[in-house]
Amino acid sequence: MSAVSQSPLPHAETVSGTGKVFPLVRVICGIVLLAAAALKAQGLALNPFSEDSFLASPRLQIATIEVEILLGLWLLSGLGQRAARLAALGFFAILATVSVYMVLEGQASCGCFGRIQVSPWLSFLVDIGLIAALARGSPELESKAATRAGLTTCLKTAGGAIAILTLLVAGLLVSADRPLDTLARLRGESVTVEPSVRRVGVGVRGESRTFTIQLRNITDHEIQMIGGTASCGCLATDDLPIVLAPGESRSMNVKMTFHGESGRFQHRFLLYTDDEVQFVVVGRFVGRVIERPN
Repeated sequence: MSAVSQSPLPHAETVSGTGKVFPLVRVICGIVLLAAAALKAQGLALNPFSEDSFLASPRLQIATIEVEILLGLWLLSGLGQRAARLAALGFFAILATVSVYMVLEGQASCGCFGRIQVSPWLSFLVDIGLIAALARGSPELESKAATRAGLTTCLKTAGGAIAILTLLVAGLLVSADRPLDTLARLRGESVTVEPSVRRVGVGVRGESRTFTIQLRNITDHEIQMIGGTASCGCLATDDLPIVLAPGESRSMNVKMTFHGESGRFQHRFLLYTDDEVQFVVVGRFVGRVIERPN
């Protein structure tokens, strides 16, 4: 009687070497993303970008923090691993491209880790390393039922989180007399600047221009604006010092000078206070420098 050869069942799956590697890779990527998000959030008050970087936009930073948190938690959860791997590959590819842009622009720090100064070259190498690890490792094959169950769980979790966030924001807007002031207090601010980013338009190098900002004291005690500086050396705040009574809002004129290479710019200026909670108020202005017409 001949021995009957036993072949593997059609649906049996073996665990590949790459399948064994991926769990470690996704955990490392998830931890890196959450750590970067936490450090960015901590450093929002004093941005490490140079003043010429459009990547210093607070809205862009907040959006990046949210993406890093969601993607990091997704990777750590182990749900929808194949989709999470593709999303991580795309996100780290974008970060690597941004790092190259910063190198070409001469940025001293990538701003990836908040106030911690990290060279864009080092950030690029880290991003490429994570991309290579994700490309090398891939999740184990899952049955269609398991994949559908994982995606369903992800969608339910995301939907629940969005619903809770929406209810919290709606409750805040309904209950607060001045919702923006409430949000500012949650961020640890005592004085707000409106607008947060002032557009100054187009100017010839060396041309001076004055713009107005509105300062508002959202506390119940008096705050004095002591002075101001700008790392670009192109700004003057002759109206200082200013004393803001509790709840008072006052306008302040800021004089700036177009300088530097031709092209768009974003500069940051700092206003110093005597407040124990918020020592520094950050404002920004954007515009474009052009060559003097012939």
